[in-house]
Amino acid sequence: MEMSGPKNVGTTERWLSLLGGAMLIMRGFNRPSMTNSLLGLGGVGLVYRGLTGHCPAYAALGIDRGDGAGASRQRPPTLEDTGRRSIRDKIEEASEESFPASDPPSWTPTSALGRPNVRH
Repeated sequence: MEMSGPKNVGTTERWLSLLGGAMLIMRGFNRPSMTNSLLGLGGVGLVYRGLTGHCPAYAALGIDRGDGAGASRQRPPTLEDTGRRSIRDKIEEASEESFPASDPPSWTPTSALGRPNVRH
């Protein structure tokens, strides 16, 4: 059984996560302080993300940037199948109902300033 979950991080992102995570961990060891220790812990998370190819935050948000994703990817999953609606569904519906939002702006070929009055 795979503990990390499905891969949802692309190859380039994985390498950058490994590199950034390793740098944060090294900083935590080289310059010990509370802040650098917390950065080191964040680095551990980035190394995990880079090694496994799984990002728990991406999974929670329904994001898939894995190498198999791309043009075939549909919009993120919604709650429609269960009969419930997410906030994303409500916003999308309101957006569709309000299009076009209003009449298009009119165009007047004159300037609001007009011609200056010059008196001598």
